[in-house]
Amino acid sequence: MNRRIILINNNPPNSGVGNYAYSLYRHLIKISEYGIYFVSWDKELFDTTYYLLNNFSLNQLYYMIKLKLLAKKLRNDSSLAHITNSGYLASIIPEAKRKSDFIVITVHDLIPFVVPRSTYDSALRKAFLNIAYTDRIVVVSESTKRDLLRFIDADPKKVRVIYHGVDHELFKPRDKLEARRRLGLPLDRPIILNVGSEEPRKNIPVLLKSFKELLNDVPSALLVRVGMRTTHVEKLIRSLGLGGEVLYRRAILDEIFALYYNAADLLCFPSYYEGFGNPPLEAMASGLPVIAGNRTSIPEVVGDAGILIDPFDVDGFAYWMHEVLSNEDLRIKLSEKGYKRSMMFSWEKCARETLEVYREVLNEV
Repeated sequence: MNRRIILINNNPPNSGVGNYAYSLYRHLIKISEYGIYFVSWDKELFDTTYYLLNNFSLNQLYYMIKLKLLAKKLRNDSSLAHITNSGYLASIIPEAKRKSDFIVITVHDLIPFVVPRSTYDSALRKAFLNIAYTDRIVVVSESTKRDLLRFIDADPKKVRVIYHGVDHELFKPRDKLEARRRLGLPLDRPIILNVGSEEPRKNIPVLLKSFKELLNDVPSALLVRVGMRTTHVEKLIRSLGLGGEVLYRRAILDEIFALYYNAADLLCFPSYYEGFGNPPLEAMASGLPVIAGNRTSIPEVVGDAGILIDPFDVDGFAYWMHEVLSNEDLRIKLSEKGYKRSMMFSWEKCARETLEVYREVLNEV
């Protein structure tokens, strides 16, 4: 069947959304009867210039120029274009419609509408409105579907829920002490892990305050944050007197990043808004117990395989961290249940379900 499908990406592979695009592409080419092609900014995108521009207008102009460059890469002979991320990338939908017969878009979250972050959000909301004019909309959770239909005038019949996958070859149980040795982490201290950015929705202040309470009962505990530190959080760490108990790390290589899930005793993830929530899934696939917030998509990912509580319950997070650290039977139970649940998610499954969406659209001709 001589049909050409193009996946369009605008995120680096080490981001959650970028990993989705690259993983989906790698698995689609194994199973699809269509020609699958991948269009990305590559070096044009993954540089540091955008992050060095502090002026909002210049920053936005730079991003828009890059979107134009990406749109020029699109060919005129594609049967279907799959835009793998909404947001600014949704602004190229009109150009993609001129060059492709059909458009599918993946919406990961509705952050600009639900938890606005900056002055960029007004431009993002405008770009999001293009989503309604696509042929199918893939959303990564039921929670995101509800948000989409709340804020975008889209036909519910066009919307399909397809969960992210997880790389079970990368994220898997390994020896804890060996992982700590490789990462240079202490062998004899209880380690709490948190992964991700420090956007307000990630709720890092609750994490730090609950960890401060935990230290009253487990004074040797160490909090390891894999991600960048912001000035606001750095000030909070100092005000709480946690300078020696919070360790920041950045992991560039995937195989090193995965080891942090093996080295820790539990993942604490108090985020109050997630379109999907990759860290809890990666933790469960690694056999790491999960304590997380009970809002938006996180219950869909964790189910009954982790401990879910109100994301603003400082005392609750402190209590359950202590329970997991002090109760070996509970740790084993959560580890086993989490690992079993993680097997419900795979990039192979994500690709199969996405391919069904392509077939559905193309067979409408």
